[in-house]
Amino acid sequence: MIGLEHNGITVILDETLGGEIRQIAVDGVELLAAYDWQAPVPVARSRSYGDSQLDWLSEYRGGWQLLVPNAGAACVVDGVPLPFHGEWSRTRVDVQVLEPHRVQFQSGVRLPLVVERVVEVHQDPRRISLTTAITNVADVRHAFVWGEHPAFASGHGDRIDLPAGPIANLVDPLDGPTTMWPTAPSSGDDLSIVPGGTPLEDVHFLPDRPSGWCALRRPHVGVAMSWDIRDFPHLWIWREFASPGFPFYGRAAILALEPASSWPGAGLESAISHGQAHWLEPGATRTTTVTVIPFGGGAPPLCGVGPSFTLDFEAAR
Repeated sequence: MIGLEHNGITVILDETLGGEIRQIAVDGVELLAAYDWQAPVPVARSRSYGDSQLDWLSEYRGGWQLLVPNAGAACVVDGVPLPFHGEWSRTRVDVQVLEPHRVQFQSGVRLPLVVERVVEVHQDPRRISLTTAITNVADVRHAFVWGEHPAFASGHGDRIDLPAGPIANLVDPLDGPTTMWPTAPSSGDDLSIVPGGTPLEDVHFLPDRPSGWCALRRPHVGVAMSWDIRDFPHLWIWREFASPGFPFYGRAAILALEPASSWPGAGLESAISHGQAHWLEPGATRTTTVTVIPFGGGAPPLCGVGPSFTLDFEAAR
């Protein structure tokens, strides 16, 4: 494990799992859902479950993963099998730079792409930046998708702030959106309020975001994220609260707000066919940054994130 610490922010990362962020603490308060379950046994300590999704989930203990070059379902591209959520997040990566408040990782993936990831803690304003660069090392152009997969610790009554936009239906998502934020398709529930009481696991897809920001307001420490919608034009919302199935078995409380380049999580092969994949010419690099900005608990609704990472709250308008 690798630790970064600066100005009251602590970040713990695991270089054996794609530089996965295991913990983010702000003044001692944890932002991420992170667990230390003995079971199910991780595939790395045993043998394959016979399915790449089960293999990925066997290692899953919360935290924050980078999904690349695949996100969502396993698929085959150019004859190469790409596992569920891509192999980067299950790859031992090379640590190129390690400083008290900055770490840089690098590794190749199954496709002819090299991934570089820099995680850095900044002071003014307090924030964490996650910068990812993908380079095509082939002599032909190649496609990929990417997404961020943060699992935030959350509980009943927490609030999600997002700009207005469509929510896809769950039966046939690509058939078109059926509601506008925050109204859930089918149920009509208010997705901006974190539910409680009943076990729940679901995923909602919010395509074609008008701007790249979101926030989770919690009683003690809130968190905002900002990103470039040219790189991540869509958002996935995954809710996992005490569902009984593998690998959670009723033990998890997770709210994931996931900027993504494709939807509805059908994998790179589908993204290519639907015109959602990113393409890189030979030798080209594409770089993007996601910024995490903590703020005080009990804050009013967030209305936006400024260019200098200033937070625009409703009461200040």
